[in-house]
Amino acid sequence: MKKINLLALSVFLSVIAWAQPVQFSISNKASIKMGGSDTLLFPYTGGLNAPQFNKIDLDGDNIADLMVFDRTGNKVLTYLWKGNRFVYAPEFESQFPPLFKWVLLRDYNCDGKLDIFTEVDYNAQPQPEKFIASNGMRILKNVSTEPGKLKWQQDKNQLMDIGLGALPPANIGLNNTDIPAIEDMDGDGDLDILIMPFSRNVITYYQNMSAERGHGCDSIAFLFRDECWGYMSYLVNTNAFLLNDDSPCYRNYKRAAKHNGSTITLYDADDDGDLDVIYGDPEFNDLVFLENGKSIHKLGRDTMISQDTVFPRNTVRASVPMFPASYLIDADNDGKKDMIVAPNAEAAVKNKDQVLFYKNTGTAKVPVFTYQNNQFIVGQTFDLGGGSIPVFVDIDNDGDKDLVVATQGEFTQTFNSNDRLYFFRNVGSASKAAYELVDSNFLNINNGATKIQRIIPTFGDLNGDGKQDLLIGDLNGKMHFYANTSVGSNITFNKESSDYFSIFGGTSAAPQLVDLNKDGKLDIVMGRKNGSLAYFENKGTATSPDFTSTPSIDSIGKITAAEMVLSGGTPYYFDGYSIPHVCDLDRDGNYEILLGSEQGRVFLFRNFDARANRVCEEVSGIYRDNRTASSYSNLFFGFKTSATTADLDGDSIPELLIGNVRGGIRMYETKINGVISNVKEQTKANSNWVLFPNPAKSVVSVRTDKNNAGLPYEIFDNMGRSYISGNLDAYETLIQINSLPPGMFFIKAMDDEGNAKVFRFLVQE
Repeated sequence: MKKINLLALSVFLSVIAWAQPVQFSISNKASIKMGGSDTLLFPYTGGLNAPQFNKIDLDGDNIADLMVFDRTGNKVLTYLWKGNRFVYAPEFESQFPPLFKWVLLRDYNCDGKLDIFTEVDYNAQPQPEKFIASNGMRILKNVSTEPGKLKWQQDKNQLMDIGLGALPPANIGLNNTDIPAIEDMDGDGDLDILIMPFSRNVITYYQNMSAERGHGCDSIAFLFRDECWGYMSYLVNTNAFLLNDDSPCYRNYKRAAKHNGSTITLYDADDDGDLDVIYGDPEFNDLVFLENGKSIHKLGRDTMISQDTVFPRNTVRASVPMFPASYLIDADNDGKKDMIVAPNAEAAVKNKDQVLFYKNTGTAKVPVFTYQNNQFIVGQTFDLGGGSIPVFVDIDNDGDKDLVVATQGEFTQTFNSNDRLYFFRNVGSASKAAYELVDSNFLNINNGATKIQRIIPTFGDLNGDGKQDLLIGDLNGKMHFYANTSVGSNITFNKESSDYFSIFGGTSAAPQLVDLNKDGKLDIVMGRKNGSLAYFENKGTATSPDFTSTPSIDSIGKITAAEMVLSGGTPYYFDGYSIPHVCDLDRDGNYEILLGSEQGRVFLFRNFDARANRVCEEVSGIYRDNRTASSYSNLFFGFKTSATTADLDGDSIPELLIGNVRGGIRMYETKINGVISNVKEQTKANSNWVLFPNPAKSVVSVRTDKNNAGLPYEIFDNMGRSYISGNLDAYETLIQINSLPPGMFFIKAMDDEGNAKVFRFLVQE
């Protein structure tokens, strides 16, 4: 292998290791009241839509804490048990690997540590040439060695049925909309699996044969055992089961209507030694309880002998619109498992006040679930339901920043077609913000017959009267203008246009009013579904604006919120749904831009201005959710993010607020390390590049622009040894790195003029 010049390498390493000029750390600086006298204990968790619940000791104190996974956005939230309640502790969230769709924590290898069962990961293929099918199961082994420091190692990325005789191994196919049961079904000490297969209405049993084959718990060997477990089949149109369905069971599911999902929870409800079932279905709101008669069956087989379609019958019925899932955890650490019920669908379901808590008022062996409330965990957090787009604005002209949040609201009330604005007045001060909800339907935006969908607000004084006017972008790309006509403390707005200057912002138009060219007039920077940004220059005056219907500059900054992921090794591009927030974080007179995205990141680009040839550079690795951690990273906050900033504590450094599709918000305080801007014009080799995924396993992608097509690149290690070389393609270069050993590597590209770009990336095992 040829050598890279080590002096040059040391220069590159010093540049890469330099601390980022801006860093964001999770914060809780401003209090929030949602109504009444109570201040929210944990307002900035980001909200919950379709949460799943598992207990695990996070901090190593031998007391079980709470891990919540929301399938909407694939977001992990962590809570410590302190003072007889769960306390939000985000510092543990980054200790979990990327997880998808569903999560069950189970100790599969009997080492006393909970492992992870979840949906497969297309980007973590142990053998890249083997296709990883979606709708399957993988296992991540808990290999933690220090208390309070969780570590995971992927054990299986595709659980297979081992097959018998001539039958080859086959994928254990689980619809990733579902939640399976993973429990010891036969009492032999290892974990078995129950699922309801695709388009069938019977439950299938996979037995773990490790014990039967004389192996230990850490040997996984699942074998298909019963395609009609429990001798029952689901009656699709009635949310009930046909019981004791012995010989007709197979025929029944063949002729039944197709079935499309299930949640399965197992527990011994009557202490008779067999496992009973709580079942949820995507077409219904209610749970079904099924009693297992295995203990009285003449052959000792799992057989459902009775059912209750009004469950629990002794208290308020567990009903969640729709697709309910049940979780049996000790929610109050009294030694008895309680029941939590929440929606399991990602969209078009109840998404506020939707987490039902049933306390076990019976015994540990014979539980009795008694309804307590519908706000378990979510009752002490800021959560508006369907999405949140926060905007700081001094709307009452009292010198401090108020907060307006756009949302689709609670789905069962708005059906995603009655968006609204929430107004939180700053009842604190400019140096100590405190927010209180004063209007949950601010300005009554959608009071007419024609509804504005996906409202994205921005404020600015467009007519020069010193008051903050309102401009709203919508799903169809139209601009709606509301003039601020407030007098004193009486806040009023008058809608003057539903098609402001005939501007078409693009699908899911996301405007921001900002004087981008610094001529004293408010311009518009526009986000949109494809992820790029458009610039509409104000050609009028500060008191009488004038905009053209088409952008002055399309794709301004040459940046995008669109991202690529790998599915089975194949690149797949997601729309960006960019939402811009132009700001000057370091107050040096040069703009930065925070950019919300579909996939959940909030990007930061520097040197953002009104020049058509400007190519903005991303500032990466700037967030941390653990205030004691020394490193910062790229975080995912949940789908469809947005950002806004304001100085909330009077130190002249802005705080950052991030919204997402789960309806909550997350706050970060800012640390400035010098000057963010780098005003040197970008050359074609120094233009905006993105490398991902990082860390990587089998493939890495370099995204640049067409001007860099043909540039030679080289991958080398920290000793300067060269491993892979080639030439960049236009826009996107996919590089196979299967031959690289685990460790740190660098990729460098250089043009004929000697301009170089270097990225560092980690190759995982």
